[in-house]
This record gives sequence, structure tokens and C-alpha cells, in this order.
Amino acid sequence: MRYAVISDIHSNIEAFEAVAAYLDKNPVDSIISCGDIVGYGPSPSECVKKALSIKNFRSVAGNHDAAAAGKIPADGFNADALASLEINKKLLGKDDLKYLSSLPEYISENDTLFVHGSPRKKLTEYLFLMEKFKSNISAFNESVCFIGHTHHPLIYQFNTLTGADTFINIEEDSEMYTLAEGKKYIINVGAVGQPRDGKASACLTFYDSKVKTFNFKRIPYDVPAVQAKMKKLGMPEALITRLSSGY
Repeated sequence: MRYAVISDIHSNIEAFEAVAAYLDKNPVDSIISCGDIVGYGPSPSECVKKALSIKNFRSVAGNHDAAAAGKIPADGFNADALASLEINKKLLGKDDLKYLSSLPEYISENDTLFVHGSPRKKLTEYLFLMEKFKSNISAFNESVCFIGHTHHPLIYQFNTLTGADTFINIEEDSEMYTLAEGKKYIINVGAVGQPRDGKASACLTFYDSKVKTFNFKRIPYDVPAVQAKMKKLGMPEALITRLSSGY
């Protein structure tokens, strides 16, 4: 099956629509989001409605989705995340919240796991250090696990025979990787609505579960339009500037 895997739309309808438009011209069998459809951005209801309008779109729950729906507390959120969450909650309707509440914590199919944070703690764990990636390998049986949450696109590779592991560098947009037999992977698909790797464009990924190929793709969108909406809503300045800086 050919997948488009995305994550962290974060109430950014301009970025989400840019990605959806690209996928209209480059169709896949299934679009899966690794969570956080809402939070941070100015258009949560629009993003939920867009997700529901795409026939082959599915999503797991992210921590912002679950917090907005009242399924988990927002205790671990920083001040900016909390402020944006409160604004998002006021903009979400009952049907939007019902959808967010219905999202599963994981999807597993075709030897592939899709979660938000990590295989071990599906909603909340942040994977940055290699040690944390390695300690999560035993937490899933599939060969490949796709995650989001940190907004940093990367590929982690683990050799099941030797225990050797490494991060694979992402050299160029659209560069194709072939996943190797005898190895397990945790792949962070980056963020659609709030990248944090120094690039302001939305991050989209493609995965073919049959031939085990994978690549990243960056999609530009109207960043100033989103920032203008955020300013009008009185959202934290750091979240507004982050969209253009990519950090």
C-alpha cells in the first residue's frame, strides 16, 4: 500500500490545504496522520472539517487532540501551548470535539505502526535522544513505526541482529530511501503546521509498504496568512514567529 504519512497539522488550515492539494495531484491509497490535528494554530475547526472531508484520511490521537477533547489533562503543556489550547477549545464545535475524542491511540497494519509520541507512550513521550529511540524498539512488533510530536523529521534505524543503531541523514527533499530487511525503523514525519527543523514549509512523507521505500517532501504555503489570523486571536508571539523561522 502506498501511504502519505503526516503529523502535527496544529490548526494550520493553510498548510493542511496545501498538502491536501498536492495529494490530489499525487494520489495515494491511504493518508494517515500521526496526530495533533489541533493546537497552536488559529483554525482548529476548519482542520477537523478538512480531515473529515478527505475520504482516505485517518488519524491517531495526539496529545493536543486528547487535551482539547478533555481526555487527558494539559499539565505538561508550557504556557504558550496552554494559551493556544484554550483559544482552540473556544473555536471547536461539539462535532469537532466528538471527532477528536474518537481518535485511536494507534493504527497498526501492513507491518507498520502509526502513533503520535512513541511506541511506548503513544500520546506523550518525546523521542530526541538515541537512547530513547533504542529503548522503544522492543515496544512494537512491526518493522516500521511512524511518529510525530517533536516536529523534527528523521529516520532511526535499528539492526535486529547486531543491535547497532543509527540516525539516517536527510540529505535532500524527495530523496528516496529503501528500508532494509532485518532492521526496524522509527521515522518521525515532521510537521505539517508547525515545522521545527529550520524550514518553514509543511512536511509530507510517502511510504510504500510493499517495496519498503520512503521519502520526505516539503510543501510551501501562505505563512503570513496564518500569522495574521493568530495575531487577530491574540495568540502568543513566539508561536506566531515560529512559523516563519521554523524553530
